[in-house]
Amino acid sequence: METIVKRITEFDKDLVAQLFQRLGEKDINPNPSFFRDIDTILLVSYTDGVPSGFLYAYALPGLETPYPKMFLYSIDVFDGFCRKGIGSKLIGDLRNLANSTGCSELFVLTNRSNEAAMDFYGKTGGKIENGDDVLFVYGREALKA
Repeated sequence: METIVKRITEFDKDLVAQLFQRLGEKDINPNPSFFRDIDTILLVSYTDGVPSGFLYAYALPGLETPYPKMFLYSIDVFDGFCRKGIGSKLIGDLRNLANSTGCSELFVLTNRSNEAAMDFYGKTGGKIENGDDVLFVYGREALKA
């Protein structure tokens, strides 16, 4: 079983829809503008030619430093491909990309209660920087207020 990772740089509506449908998403309306920005990253793993997982991330420009920071927004490995090193391969390729583009760090948010994610990020080299971080989200309704 061979797994390769490709960075997708051109809009492919069918591929993006297929990736999210594999996660059980419905009503997918892929955004072509995602691919117009060099700082938006979509990496797709293919195992024996079949999509087996993907991640997307954003290189964020620094304000206090000239170095960008890589924000891993989401990573998923599809059923039937879990525990085969695919997630680690995706993270490894993102780490290499972050390094080659001069990023000062790569970061990801998760929940402490998500034990699988906590274990995975730790095993792939991530460190908990502040044990008391809290994430606040302002949803669509709050944005309208």
